[in-house]
Amino acid sequence: MVSEDARFAITYNGEVYNYRELASSLGLTDLHSTCDTEVVLRSFAQIGSSAFRQLNGMFAYALHDQRDNQLWLVRDRLGIKPLYYFLDNERLVFASEIRALLALLGRTPDCDTSGIHEWIFYGNSLGQRTLYHGICQLLPGHFLRLDLESFKTETTAYWSLQEESTIARQVHRPTQDLIATTRNLLETAVARQLVSDVPVGVFLSGGIDSSAITAFASRHHAGRLSTFSAGFDDPHYPDERPKACRVAKHFGTDHHELFIDGRDVAGVVEALIDHHGMPFFDAANIPLYLMAEKVSGQIKVVLQGDGGDEVFGGYRRYATLRMHSLLHAFAGVGRISAVALPASSLRQRILRYCNIFGQKDLGVTIGLLLTAEDLSGKALDVFDVSFRKQIATSDPMARYREVRAHFARLDAGQQMSMVDLSIQLPDIYLEKVDRSTMAHGLEVRVPFLDHDLVDFAARIPGYRKMPYGQKKWLLKKSLRGIVPDFVLDGPKTGFNVPFKHWLMGPLRRHFVDHLELFERANPRVIQRSTIDHKFEITEQGKGDFSSLLWKLYNFTVWANRFKIRFDT
Repeated sequence: MVSEDARFAITYNGEVYNYRELASSLGLTDLHSTCDTEVVLRSFAQIGSSAFRQLNGMFAYALHDQRDNQLWLVRDRLGIKPLYYFLDNERLVFASEIRALLALLGRTPDCDTSGIHEWIFYGNSLGQRTLYHGICQLLPGHFLRLDLESFKTETTAYWSLQEESTIARQVHRPTQDLIATTRNLLETAVARQLVSDVPVGVFLSGGIDSSAITAFASRHHAGRLSTFSAGFDDPHYPDERPKACRVAKHFGTDHHELFIDGRDVAGVVEALIDHHGMPFFDAANIPLYLMAEKVSGQIKVVLQGDGGDEVFGGYRRYATLRMHSLLHAFAGVGRISAVALPASSLRQRILRYCNIFGQKDLGVTIGLLLTAEDLSGKALDVFDVSFRKQIATSDPMARYREVRAHFARLDAGQQMSMVDLSIQLPDIYLEKVDRSTMAHGLEVRVPFLDHDLVDFAARIPGYRKMPYGQKKWLLKKSLRGIVPDFVLDGPKTGFNVPFKHWLMGPLRRHFVDHLELFERANPRVIQRSTIDHKFEITEQGKGDFSSLLWKLYNFTVWANRFKIRFDT
């Protein structure tokens, strides 16, 4: 869209939910459309970069100021929408997907091998980094300004979770006030995000977060709300449909059960790597991709519960970190005891946790809680010795050290919550959702990441949200009487995907084929004998290297499909 005076032009991906309120506050009474894009454009024309902080929504956009000869790239506060860019001395290229950048560049940049050490831990690049030289991702809550005359750039944070969560800004209100405000902000967020020109539905798993969205959406949706849940054709995969059906019946939704056929998992893995543009570890993108494929024929916008765990303390690790000092003290004794046990998956898990809580740096402890790998260097054994030396010099914990330091004054559990909101959510979970669903033209909205709700929750001390380590205590209190008790009081069930079963079974041949193809194109990069040995140990139950093998599988598929060549 171009402004009336032709000074400003915008290209924009996403939704701003408060655009009507923003237009009113800025006195924009002469709008030519009912489109949020016009308000985004004109708000910048009126108040400049101050407008970015006023936008409540999910967005990535570029804005050109023709008069001042400047270009701005802007990304939403929590990184719901992606924004990649390539910058050299001649041009800035930007897009929502890496594939688009590669098409515009007309070539595939070399792999940035300095990022592989981090990637082997997390199966995804973190922060600004990608696995391509010169391709970066704009951080959430940031804007990049490019002067098109000097071609100099500056990147600035227009919003900071660190600032919102400081002890000085913490909320100290009566408990009943916290409960009521949480409930009202979540309901307002759901009502805002239901507004659409196309049919809207809800992905309903039967858990607390999706059930809360269904409860509030049922109140505010015009007509009968459509809900969707999925079952997988694999006995190793938990079936969420019975519980979701019970929730749907409670709220009287038009409920649809989708049966996902996982026989062509290999084809889906390849399609998803194309959409991510990089190897991607979180296998939950597979059922999400297949579910989006089925749903997109009926609706074009869906609400989902992502962010509820990070914002309100839904993970066991937050409670575990409350005992960090005690666990740290006993880590050494536990390690000595575990070494005496026979080789098994149990022994491997005990040693892992002893290693995690034996760390002096809490940032490293937090980082290790989010990976199956450890700092012994054994994960790198899947690479050839010479290649291993190239990548071992970088610090795989650097991003976690850096981000955790911003929240050092908070309690350990709250620190991890803030780190998850800064890293785990944008770099893994939200990327998974965006690529899996937009591949089929399905737009996912996430009410728990409404910025009014996040700002409020970030300022509540951890012991008020999770007293005595009780997961989602405050959220559950706010939903009592709205969401059924069988949901609020039921056990948490994770979104587990049987990738280990797939690797040992239907994907085995596909994995081996890609290993062999990769070896022919890139000799002296992987250590095939080590990979085969880890596969054998996992298959025999003497240990579990399935996470590492799944990452390596995605890595070889990516390198083969994108024709990545390594200089060894």
